[in-house]
Amino acid sequence: MKRFLSSWQGLAAGLLALTIYLLLPPLIRIYDPTAGTFDGGYLQWLGLAVVAFYVAIWATWTGWQLAFPSTDKESDRNLSAWFDDMPPRWRWVAVQATFLFLFWGFIQILKSIPLS
Repeated sequence: MKRFLSSWQGLAAGLLALTIYLLLPPLIRIYDPTAGTFDGGYLQWLGLAVVAFYVAIWATWTGWQLAFPSTDKESDRNLSAWFDDMPPRWRWVAVQATFLFLFWGFIQILKSIPLS
């Protein structure tokens, strides 16, 4: 349990998702006082997609820790060393590919949330 709670990356994603989820309806009501808690409008649609994205990151991180504890510990200690032998151009490619994959995932979440 101590190891699970010491992982700030996964916990931060979960807390950020919860914070956005709780603060989004009051923020939307500032601009539209007639809006319901979850009115399905465009602002709510984007907000729910962000929440779903961060929940997915949290769930993935938690699953990684539970399923592969030794690999998770190793990645905390030596993650930067995994890329030391990689040429700078390929490091850039790896970072950009990861970003594009996460962005693609976010777009898929946006598509999956109905607007009405």
